Amino acid sequence: MKLTQSFLTLFLIFLLFFVPSASAQSTLPFDVDAAAAVLLDYDSGQILYNKNGSDARIPASLVKVMTMFIALDHLASGAIDLQDTAKVSELAWRMTGSQMFLEVDEVVTIEQLLYGISVVSGNDACVALAEALAGSVDVFVEWMNSKAATLGLGNTRFVDVHGLSEENRITAVDMANLARTYIRTHPEALQYHREKSFAYQPRSAKQPIVQYNRNGLLSSYEGADGLKTGHLSAAGYNLVATAKQGERRLIAVVLGGKSERGREAVASELLDYGFKQFDLVDTRKLTSDTTVKVFKGRKRSVGVVAAEPLITVPQGTATGLEVSVQLKNMTAPVARGENVGALTVWYEGKVIKQTPLLAVEEVPVGGFWRVLWDSIVLFVRNVVRRP
Repeated sequence: MKLTQSFLTLFLIFLLFFVPSASAQSTLPFDVDAAAAVLLDYDSGQILYNKNGSDARIPASLVKVMTMFIALDHLASGAIDLQDTAKVSELAWRMTGSQMFLEVDEVVTIEQLLYGISVVSGNDACVALAEALAGSVDVFVEWMNSKAATLGLGNTRFVDVHGLSEENRITAVDMANLARTYIRTHPEALQYHREKSFAYQPRSAKQPIVQYNRNGLLSSYEGADGLKTGHLSAAGYNLVATAKQGERRLIAVVLGGKSERGREAVASELLDYGFKQFDLVDTRKLTSDTTVKVFKGRKRSVGVVAAEPLITVPQGTATGLEVSVQLKNMTAPVARGENVGALTVWYEGKVIKQTPLLAVEEVPVGGFWRVLWDSIVLFVRNVVRRP
């Protein structure tokens, strides 16, 4: 099937044994015992459950997900190495709350600090890492806020690297999207977050101090392999949890839970709901023969692929999904991966997903006669369209 008219919309109706995403429903299927909660499908990026997900709240130690994100960015770029070392400052040593139990002037590796942050939520480890990478905590916090802006987390604000301040802010939706991007960018992060314990021996200690991950789902929920807990009196009990069962991964965010067990119960309820009630539909078969017309190019058209082709839909009922493909007429050169349109999926008149359509290959500028002829065609079209 070839679609060549500018902004042409193609309607495709197909039968599936699914109903639409919960994001298209007007009411929630159940309530949870937390101030805010969100369930996100990792593969499709769709929100399957949302309770007060846009309310800005205190993240507490969930801040450390961004601290880890920045550190793993530096590792990926080659700016640092896992065996590089940091010297512990007095500022790091004086940190209160959860600690790795670093001592002044100790030398620790970046790898030790990453485990100290992800497993035992060490506030001292966060400061030591920030100072090692950025030279100061303030500069590192600037990096965190810049990263949040780049990721489109508009309701997020960081004032420290560890989450002790009540001035930090994030929404459940932003936290879920941050976690998703974090894992997609750095899948190796889960090797730190899935660890159930971490041992560190301070210089003055006679034996290692063993501490345990506060994320109880690592032991109690099938497929759980992350991500982070947080607690402050003003915030309540927070948890961002992720689990993978089969080929599917889900992310649950709980903000303002009543207790450690309470936040885990809510996260388990959300994950159960996602795994048992939803499936994925792949839309790539719907666009496999779709092409976009290209003017002035070596090729007359280029194929397309959805940026996020998977759609999350609940199980159990046979129904139809309405799919619209909207395309642009392109002018060469066209880059591989360039936005050439949009794929929109509806159910009963409500949009359940929209994703960009991207060019599957590069189309360079064509020869002189191709460019001349298409220039004439475009000129005539523009004249004809004038009122």
